[in-house]
Amino acid sequence: MFKRTFFIVFIALLCAFITGCQLDKANSDDHTNKSGEIEKPTKNEVIESHGGLENLERLDLFVKNTQSGKKDKVRLTRYTIEGDPIFQDLEYDGSKLAIKIDTTKDKFGQGEIRTYVCNGIQKQESNTETKYIIEECPDLSDLLTISHDVDQQDYFAFKLKYGVGLKNKIDTKNQEIIKDLKNGNTAAISDFQFSKDEMNKIYKLMILSNYLGEKNLSKKCNKQTYESYELNVWINGGERHFEWTECDNSKDGKEMTQLVHDILEILKNNSTYQTL
Repeated sequence: MFKRTFFIVFIALLCAFITGCQLDKANSDDHTNKSGEIEKPTKNEVIESHGGLENLERLDLFVKNTQSGKKDKVRLTRYTIEGDPIFQDLEYDGSKLAIKIDTTKDKFGQGEIRTYVCNGIQKQESNTETKYIIEECPDLSDLLTISHDVDQQDYFAFKLKYGVGLKNKIDTKNQEIIKDLKNGNTAAISDFQFSKDEMNKIYKLMILSNYLGEKNLSKKCNKQTYESYELNVWINGGERHFEWTECDNSKDGKEMTQLVHDILEILKNNSTYQTL
């Protein structure tokens, strides 16, 4: 009798353990840790959260693959203002695009799963927005629209210090440019302004670099002489601050260093800056 009772209790505990594991696995799709923070996306996932974007290059690769007839699948996870995930699974079989939209974890949504069969997907870019358009799909047209129009924001400015000893500076808040002449001297321009088109390009670069997301950056460098970076961004009523060096070879470090290089390419083509 004792053995039978022990066996029943053991089976009950085992079932509870398995059920708990299954629940934990299901909840892992939320991509939130114990603190409620959104975690990094998986390899084949793109995350969009309140204007922040992570792993968007994976969606670009998916678009490229569908246009070349290559089978592929990717997930786009979008978070609502309340922090609930909406999953959009895209799978291309070589001829048709299937899209499954899952809103079952959106507490304020419809709480359903819908599937669409479409012809394909394309990316459209302009000076003010980037759109991912679904082709020939009933009841579904836009997958994702990314606005990078500075005029749509109440306020946008940034200050970038860079180079050896942070001697170079771009400050759109105070309209100032400082260039290290590398002979012990610096040259400066006051009342400097980027054009609207240039600011839109820079704002787009920052969005695609996910400047609103959490960055794990390092200021350490074992070189005797090295490039350092310090970036402040003001957007509406918020501010973001980053510091790192060229020795930071992490994914975040490389992404932010590339952002600086792209901003400097825009600066180099500025007619006012060229006077330096």
